[in-house]
Amino acid sequence: MGSVLKRNTYYIGLLLVLIVCVIPIWIVDYPGLTDYPNHLVRDYILAHYSESPLWQQRYSLDLTPIPNLAIDLLVVPLQRFLPLLICGKLFLTASAALYVFGCSELGKAIVGKPNWLALVCALTFYNTELLKGLVNFIFGVAVFLCVFAFWLRVRDRMSPLYFSACGLLSIVAFLSHLSSSVLLGVACSTVAFLDFVRHRRVLKLIIELAWMGFPVLLTLAFLRGSGKVGSMLWTLDWKIKLTQLLSPFRSYNLLLVAAVAITLLLCFVVTLKGSTVHRTWVVGAVFFFLFLVSPNDLFTASNVAERYLIPGYLVLFLSIEPHWDRPRKTAIAFALIALTISIGDVAINWLSIDRGSRQIIAMGELLPEGAHVFVLPTWGPGSLREGAHSALPRDRFLNTAQFWTLSRRADVSNLFALPGQQPLSFRRLTCHGPYPPESEWSGCLGSFDFVWTIDPAPTYRQVLARIATPAASWGTATLWRVNRTYAIDQQSY
Repeated sequence: MGSVLKRNTYYIGLLLVLIVCVIPIWIVDYPGLTDYPNHLVRDYILAHYSESPLWQQRYSLDLTPIPNLAIDLLVVPLQRFLPLLICGKLFLTASAALYVFGCSELGKAIVGKPNWLALVCALTFYNTELLKGLVNFIFGVAVFLCVFAFWLRVRDRMSPLYFSACGLLSIVAFLSHLSSSVLLGVACSTVAFLDFVRHRRVLKLIIELAWMGFPVLLTLAFLRGSGKVGSMLWTLDWKIKLTQLLSPFRSYNLLLVAAVAITLLLCFVVTLKGSTVHRTWVVGAVFFFLFLVSPNDLFTASNVAERYLIPGYLVLFLSIEPHWDRPRKTAIAFALIALTISIGDVAINWLSIDRGSRQIIAMGELLPEGAHVFVLPTWGPGSLREGAHSALPRDRFLNTAQFWTLSRRADVSNLFALPGQQPLSFRRLTCHGPYPPESEWSGCLGSFDFVWTIDPAPTYRQVLARIATPAASWGTATLWRVNRTYAIDQQSY
């Protein structure tokens, strides 16, 4: 009877965690995720592409299996039945539900029963990567958790049915986000190698891992097709690395981030003492190693190394089977309270961001239909841009201008619509995309009607003052009208 009550209490707690995770999504119209408006507007264009000759002129479709399609595959078809903003919230809700479910399932797969640390892990849904708006990546992490949990359960009895299921799920992971396939490959290979060290059976090793050939083949096909390898860049700044270690709970309030970090560290120490640690902790250790040695920029993506941290923390925590006594219960309770307060702080900030988003969207009313708007990056020489050393960058409104595409059919330069990265791409890439080289941006303005900035660097502001006039402003955000004499001179040149 006691075990049944304990199990029921666990699932009630899991449901409460899910409710806490979805509340911020539904109390605002515009969730405060930096890149989220960019994804949402692209999906609106995709859903209505055939109806608009203007968009057909600006953009082309790419229907190949790009490993970055999570939001596109859900939001585009949903728009046949629901408004865009609701579709976006349903996607975020599905991501939260899958994340919570994945933490629970992985904890059970590792421990063999419900692991109360899964509730703590699930509350890390509002991590730095999500708040940046990397929604496909977070959805991919959730898929990874679920698929890894399923594989752990069936790897020792890999029937043709289970093999096919693993292969199908690996394709879902690939299409969600490339990182999901990479995480899955690293985690399963690590556990399979640990199994091999114990049983020394090559055939069993092959059977356990052969299904991963599906995403490998898809990746190779993608790279030979529309995919681009891009550059590789490492960062050696230890301050950035230390700050990135806070990514599971780093948000808007630095003091709160520090308090949550200390609370979770104490929870980890207290919970670890006298508890059983399952060998999947090695997977978490491998993820942390990859975080240290991986390049920061790879495959045209930035902050690649940081993306190993969320799954690393989750697997490491879920590998602990707590000894259920008062100190462990107290430690877990404090961790849950700390993370819930952190999510509450996110909700409060989102209410403020929502009001700001409305102001910025209203600024677009002065744009003529079909206007061309160049988005100038916040950073630059002399910029005071916040970044890795603070809670979150203050250019969180930079992509809000994308909503002018919906209201005014504007051509906004930093739309996520690049060949090999999204299923929609600019037909004319010059001066489009996030972002052209800093040395070239001023030469782009002759083909744009307006420039959108958020607290640009002083040197950028000086250039803008010579070639454009402020048309509207709110806080540090300014919409500049490009002087026609400058635009004509540039076109003549």
